[in-house]
Amino acid sequence: MKKILKIFNDKKYTQLALKNHKKYIKNKPFPHIYFDNFLPRKIALEISKEYPNINNINKTWKIHKNKNVIRYFLEDSSLYKEKMQTFAMILNSRRFILFLETLTGIKSIIPDPFFLGGGAMTTGTGGFLKIHADFNFHHKLQAWRRVNALFYLTPNWNKKWGGNLELWDKNNKRKITEIEPLFNRIIIFNTTSNSYHGQPTPIATPKNIFRNVFSVFYYSTEKDDETSSEPHFTKYSINKNPYALQITKDYKKDLY
Repeated sequence: MKKILKIFNDKKYTQLALKNHKKYIKNKPFPHIYFDNFLPRKIALEISKEYPNINNINKTWKIHKNKNVIRYFLEDSSLYKEKMQTFAMILNSRRFILFLETLTGIKSIIPDPFFLGGGAMTTGTGGFLKIHADFNFHHKLQAWRRVNALFYLTPNWNKKWGGNLELWDKNNKRKITEIEPLFNRIIIFNTTSNSYHGQPTPIATPKNIFRNVFSVFYYSTEKDDETSSEPHFTKYSINKNPYALQITKDYKKDLY
């Protein structure tokens, strides 16, 4: 457990952030980057073994299943097993926040201990997430969403299964790049009202294999210029989408 707590004390993360800041900012269609073998492999494997399994799904899970998305996620980190819970905690730690600030250039990052809309996400065969721009405001933290960090935790991922994260242009018209969800890969990117992304092609995993991605979202009291000044829920390229309506229902249910 102590090894997990001290992961980001390693100076290699500071060096990684400093070395890749300019690349991060310049990457298209919006600032982003990915790193392979991000965590010590032994620790990544230990965490993956404790990843919540949807075969044991219960009312503590959230389920999004409509024409925009099929996925399952568990936000409440207190329900994770010990090593997973420790991992979730250090992603909100001083050291990791400083890593993100150094990499992205955003100087006032706020972590989210509630993992609202994120946490332990998992998708089975046939699952997908259409291209969208994320909700831009955390109503409990009263802060603007700025950065996503996605940790892929399915060992031995086979590219034949699909599941690539696609990044699209700011008009949501054209795919610019895509990134495979390889084990122990992290993808970090800025989130604005124009940072369209998703995993639109249904994955083709065997029935006992799931696309596990631990998703952590970070905020700031300072708004990015490309973020709408009006708080909004997840934006898809359709009107009155049921996913946004469900987020509203989940949000109200959680707070009241």
